[in-house]
Amino acid sequence: MKVLLLSNRVPFPPHGGYSIVVYNTIKELLRLGCEVSLFSLNTSKHYVFTSTLNEELLKKIKFYKYGIDDKVKMKDAFFNLFTRKSYNVSRFYSEGCAHMLKKVLEENDFNIVQFEGLHVTPYLETVKSNSKAKIIYRSHNIEFKLWKRLALKEGMTPKKLYLNFLSKRLMEYETEIVNHFDALFAISRSDEHFFKSIGCKTTLHSFPVALNLKEYESVISLTPHKSIGYIGSMDWRPNVEGLRWFLDQVWPQIQKLPSGIKFHLAGKNMPVQFSQHHYSDYILEGEVDNALEFISKQHVFIVPLFSGSGMRVKIIEAMALGKCVIATSIAAEGIKYQHDKNILIADRADDFYKQILRCFTDKTLIPRIGKQAKLLVQHHHDIEKESKKMLQTYQKLCEEQV
Repeated sequence: MKVLLLSNRVPFPPHGGYSIVVYNTIKELLRLGCEVSLFSLNTSKHYVFTSTLNEELLKKIKFYKYGIDDKVKMKDAFFNLFTRKSYNVSRFYSEGCAHMLKKVLEENDFNIVQFEGLHVTPYLETVKSNSKAKIIYRSHNIEFKLWKRLALKEGMTPKKLYLNFLSKRLMEYETEIVNHFDALFAISRSDEHFFKSIGCKTTLHSFPVALNLKEYESVISLTPHKSIGYIGSMDWRPNVEGLRWFLDQVWPQIQKLPSGIKFHLAGKNMPVQFSQHHYSDYILEGEVDNALEFISKQHVFIVPLFSGSGMRVKIIEAMALGKCVIATSIAAEGIKYQHDKNILIADRADDFYKQILRCFTDKTLIPRIGKQAKLLVQHHHDIEKESKKMLQTYQKLCEEQV
């Protein structure tokens, strides 16, 4: 089975949810005997100097990359208003990239070409015109939902109008593009149901975020003090907004108590605003070498998110490590959780505050939630099980071609 994955960034090293999902997919397909090629857009926002990478996986695949300037340009964004294209997607297209991809397709006889996310779909016609492979769209999230939720948080301003405009364009694009593939892989059952509701006629399957659970078995000592931890990519607006909400509305209430709880914040591209907070018991760690080690040390892991879509990889990772997670319902979307069994859900500041207090007053709560969270991941997010199902789906699609 010869598989080509198209990704909207170079997934090496596997830092961040999207990169982890693509990286794990490559590893598992190789383990199952597939020949894997990867074609990545090396975008200016997430640019990777590939010559400096020390990644064993690269030696086992064919790797192609093309530099894309995906910066938002005011002039281009303005003129886009007078077209029917989604600027969120069209700025990832390059004629040079399409030409390089065409050459790769002509030189290889792929069975499967898998589009990893919406931002590589502008190259759909290039693939269709130059390959007989079965074509799959893997939706990592429902992109327009993210922008719609961002718009809802704005006041009646020109910015709100523009965000609503972007959301509408994206919805039209996503609704139309999904029916041009041989199969669609949703990241969750709820996303699968959503695609059905908007008239998706393409064969639908759901493949959730999945992990190699053996990598989450290490035992790392907890911090000696009571700790709450958060880690995320801080160049993503929903993460910044959720964290600002926590620090402004929840953390000051915790500080009023003689609890000894400390908040540890980690993440790359940390905005200056978070280094200027003068709260006591607030530890800014910035970018850390090992995200799993950071999560493992925390007594409680939080994910306050009020926009975005898809499935949060960091929640799945924290659960795999047996952590007690407190999250908003949007953050936990797509996960088959049960509140107060394998996660704690809180959408208002006072509820978030109460759940934190519960964790450090009820000595049985943290281990109970953590144990059940680990069981949930073992049941629903084991990559060995999910990758076998994915390969079987590939094989079935290819048999239909014969």
